[in-house]
Amino acid sequence: MSRHIHIRRWIIWGLAVAFYFYEYFIRVAPSAMANDLFRSFNIGAGILGIISASYFYAYAPMQLPVGVLMDRYGARKLLTIATLVCGVATLLFGIAPAVWVTIIARLFMGAGSAFAFIGMIYISSHWFDKSILARLIGVGNSIGMLGAVFGEGFFAELISAFNWRPTTLGLGLAGLVLGFTIFLIVRNDPKSMEKKEPKKSHHILRSMKLACMNKQTWYNGISVMLFYSSIVCFGGLWAIPFFQQTYGFSNETASFAASMIYLGIVVGGPILGHYSDVTKNRKKWLLGTIILSLIFCVLIIYTPIRDPFWVITLMFLFGVSLSGQLLNYCLSIELNTHDTKGAALAITNCLVFITGSLVQTAIGFILSKLWTGATIDGAPQYSLENYRVALSILPITLILAFFFALRIKEKKASKPRAPAK
Repeated sequence: MSRHIHIRRWIIWGLAVAFYFYEYFIRVAPSAMANDLFRSFNIGAGILGIISASYFYAYAPMQLPVGVLMDRYGARKLLTIATLVCGVATLLFGIAPAVWVTIIARLFMGAGSAFAFIGMIYISSHWFDKSILARLIGVGNSIGMLGAVFGEGFFAELISAFNWRPTTLGLGLAGLVLGFTIFLIVRNDPKSMEKKEPKKSHHILRSMKLACMNKQTWYNGISVMLFYSSIVCFGGLWAIPFFQQTYGFSNETASFAASMIYLGIVVGGPILGHYSDVTKNRKKWLLGTIILSLIFCVLIIYTPIRDPFWVITLMFLFGVSLSGQLLNYCLSIELNTHDTKGAALAITNCLVFITGSLVQTAIGFILSKLWTGATIDGAPQYSLENYRVALSILPITLILAFFFALRIKEKKASKPRAPAK
């Protein structure tokens, strides 16, 4: 391979990962501006939950066709369009005169963002040797998660300095610049690579049917959709207003604490993946991390720990334990045949984000029902007891996730093959 191609493939891969980073950034951004949205649109927690969750209402169903579209049209066209859609939608969010406009903007953000992860996998598999594919996807996933860290902590600092509308407009312009850069630089394949034929639609539908007929697909899928809810609902939205309104944290401190969930996942994911590979027992690690997640969830929500250092530490450990949900994706592949693993992954990912969006919205509506009418600077204020009642959904989902995970029948690992020489 020439030096030119070697350098170019890393640039192309870097742009795909940059879009994945950007997607995570805009996904969690509303949590960093919660109080600003309360005041700007005179809304309560229920409407904020809908605004944030609208992203997932589009993101989740798009998980089913996105792989087929990527095979048919390639990464260049789809990533360009998807990034530009996200950028324009973020601009629309920044200038939104009414709540319904923010909801439409979030729907388009979710639809465009649905292509980010699959696009990164497509580029990794088409431009690099398969021997490093898993590492590339792992590194890309970790970098994407860092987008959530910056989308809460760093974004809160920018909002504090420039207000939420100008900051959001700047974020939208960054998306447009990234989209045009992807169009100019990204290519689907190296010239030496033959174009693969797209998969036939009836094969895909048959794979979906077979994956749905496998009970283990559902036990694993329901387990992860309940397990992942804490990431979407607490880390992705409600942790920041919870820490601000009940612990008295500043927006910057609350945002930094919330971002620790994602940093914990970045750190914990590769470690758990390694040990589950070594021990050949993913179910044991999955059950253990669900129990730890439940413990940290209870400590954060229900105990009188208020010191920022300990809250941040607990949030990081909560994130490390929540990284166990990545094992469900490994199981999704291993519990299905080679022909149905892609369909099983699509079904699993769809379940995860549909449930996450519904639970995120439900927490908001419970808070609204419990609201006593108290406000500060025009933003509704919810008491510690209000939050504890609403957030009680999270430990319940973790307990249910544990019981569904118990029903998973992990396949015995085959004897390792001798390494190729």
